[in-house]
Amino acid sequence: MGEYGIVLTTFENEEQAKPVIEEIIKCKLAACVQEIKIKSHYTWKDELCHDDEDLVLFKTRKELYPELEKKLSEIHPYETPEILFIDVENGSAAYLAWIDEKTRK
Repeated sequence: MGEYGIVLTTFENEEQAKPVIEEIIKCKLAACVQEIKIKSHYTWKDELCHDDEDLVLFKTRKELYPELEKKLSEIHPYETPEILFIDVENGSAAYLAWIDEKTRK
């Protein structure tokens, strides 16, 4: 397979994530988006940070990644947002067909 993937990013909270999620779905750049509450630990501008965040997972097709990354970079409120693509090597044929159906051709 390898034609599908999950794009990860984080937001400060659900209110910050919602308009971005809605825009990505409206543009058909992802078929499904999930939010998970997480605790992030990192260094930013030489300061150790410990923050509650929302991890957002976009289920998409690999060929849409460049456009999805561009859109996220444009509308994401963070100065340097985490935007990572993880290949999906295997998955339910029915679910992957649904991703095809719900995303831009």
